[in-house]
Amino acid sequence: MLIRLIGCVLLLSVIVGCGGREGATKVQPPAPPQMAKAALEEIAANGQLSSSVEVLQQQLEAMRETEPDKANELLADYDKLIAIPNTDGAAIKAKAKEMAGKL
Repeated sequence: MLIRLIGCVLLLSVIVGCGGREGATKVQPPAPPQMAKAALEEIAANGQLSSSVEVLQQQLEAMRETEPDKANELLADYDKLIAIPNTDGAAIKAKAKEMAGKL
């Protein structure tokens, strides 16, 4: 009998202690142009073609759905950007700044 009483008290305390959760907040990810611009600004800041170029390419391709003309122009510039040797930091910075200006 005592064990049942203790079990009921524990069960009741667990149920009462588990209040309702707060509502989940939906977070809207940044739009592809914003993400592309952030990647270009990072490239322009350090003059290196790092993993940012992969993010940039993905975001430019995602822009095709909403802004196909601008996306195609920027993808052509992207091809020129990645063709620049990684040792030419000044040229990389200049091209990245130019592309960011188009966004």
